[in-house]
Order: sequence, then C-alpha cells, then structure tokens
Amino acid sequence: MPLPHGSEASRWPTYAALALAVVATVLAALAYFLPAHHQASVPQQGGDAKANVCSAYKGAHRSVVVNTHMQSRNPDDAVAELSVATNARLALVGGGAYLKDRLAANTAAPADLADAVNSFANTIEQLGMNYLIGVATEVQDPLRKDLDTQVTQLDKLCA
Repeated sequence: MPLPHGSEASRWPTYAALALAVVATVLAALAYFLPAHHQASVPQQGGDAKANVCSAYKGAHRSVVVNTHMQSRNPDDAVAELSVATNARLALVGGGAYLKDRLAANTAAPADLADAVNSFANTIEQLGMNYLIGVATEVQDPLRKDLDTQVTQLDKLCA
C-alpha cells in the first residue's frame, strides 16, 4: 500500500541525512580541537609529502565542488534544503581543517605547495563560516574569486 504524500515514512531519509550531517560536524569539530595524538613530526621524503598533500587537496576540492553544487530534490521541503546547505558548509569548514591537518602531518611538502594549500584551506573555511552566519553575497564573491585562482594554482602544482 503506497504511503500518502508527506507522511513521516517518506521524510525519514531527509531526517537521517540531517542527523548524519550534524553528527559529522560535531565529530569534525572534536577531531580538530581535540587531536587524538601529539606526536613529533616524522621527517618524510619530499615526494611522498607532495603526493600526500596533493591527494588531500584533490579530495577536499572534490568534496567542496560536489557538496556546494548539490541541489535538493524537493525545493519545497525546508528540511531537505537545510540538509543540502549543511553538507555544503561541512565540506567547506571540514575540508579546510582536514587540509591543515594533512599539511601538519606532511612537513616535507614543498613550501610553494604548502602555502597554496594553506591559502585554499583558509579560504574554504572562511566561506563556510560566512555561510553559517549568513554573510552577504558581496562579501562572499571576492572569496569565491580568490578560490578560483587558488584552485588553478593548486591544479598546476599537483599536476
């Protein structure tokens, strides 16, 4: 027997997605502010560090692209819209924190790459925080332009 439109059963995936996004945000914040270990950095070979940092950048960049361009399947459902927006904000803030952690773990990465990844991480974190507090488009636009330039630079450095 089909469920009536708008029933609770048809909304559970939306609620589950929202709950998962909230849990992931909390865990990312805990991981960022309460690191599980405080090891001294281990020297690495420069090539390994570059490959590791570039891999982290590519993953974070892909996450940002996928989640900031996602559209709700039901634009009339406020919870679905919030779920999509939450994932985008998580990708931005979490991606920045993730990249900073990868940089800290790969201290032998070339300086130009480390600087570019750090700038990218700062920009996506700032965009995410600005979205969370509802900053105007005029404030976000220069950051988006900076991000485009940073992506072009990082794509060249990681080619």
